[in-house]
Amino acid sequence: MTDTELPLIERFVAHLHAADFSAGERIGSERALAEEFGVSRSELRGVLEDLERAGRIRRTIGRSGGVFSWDGKIERHLNTIESVPDMLRQQGFRPTTTVLSSGIALASPIERRALRLDDGDPVFRLVRRRDADDVPLSLDSMSLPLRLLPGLQDFPHTDSVYHTLWERYGIEPAHANETIDVAPASADQAQILSVAVGDPLLSIRRVTYTEDRVPFEFSHDFFCADRTRITLSRHGARWKRATGAPGQQRRIPHT
Repeated sequence: MTDTELPLIERFVAHLHAADFSAGERIGSERALAEEFGVSRSELRGVLEDLERAGRIRRTIGRSGGVFSWDGKIERHLNTIESVPDMLRQQGFRPTTTVLSSGIALASPIERRALRLDDGDPVFRLVRRRDADDVPLSLDSMSLPLRLLPGLQDFPHTDSVYHTLWERYGIEPAHANETIDVAPASADQAQILSVAVGDPLLSIRRVTYTEDRVPFEFSHDFFCADRTRITLSRHGARWKRATGAPGQQRRIPHT
């Protein structure tokens, strides 16, 4: 039996093995793959659905979408500022959010520093668990200044706060500073995220700014490390400008 006589799913799996795709690497678009294997898109789509259910590939939509090799991890891109629900939907997952607590409080010292608030300024605090296809992914804690966002506490927060900020206040994220570390899961975190006490979590602290460099979000998120992959794109010329390499004018790039 020749390769072209094999069932399409066997040919596709053989292609995955031969090409040695890395987890998260793009295999191609449905259109291009259908042409490559000489089949209709509907026939290919049936095979992709089977492989997606088996956890071998994932499909995403949008301009940068397509068919990707997959090992079960969700990619968190450091190049973009996007809500967790938007991130999950783009990768083909069904997001759900559980609000664990919310309320107004006086800003703590760290919140005042991060959000440039005065002593006595109130913040809206929000703690949520994010699930991907009903599997816990992250525990997110967010503080937002009510001086900038009056009445924010009155809206539902079971999807994207970023959407609410844009629709109600005309505010969208333009810049963010993030610090990523690894921390062991506490007893409370383990119970919320369905992991074992001491399991590694990706600890991400973030301050998010408007286009005018006004801070409007201070967050501390914990992602399950065994379910998350951090990705980013780097551009090699900027370090020369930052360090004053030979032939380059010393200039510190904006972050």
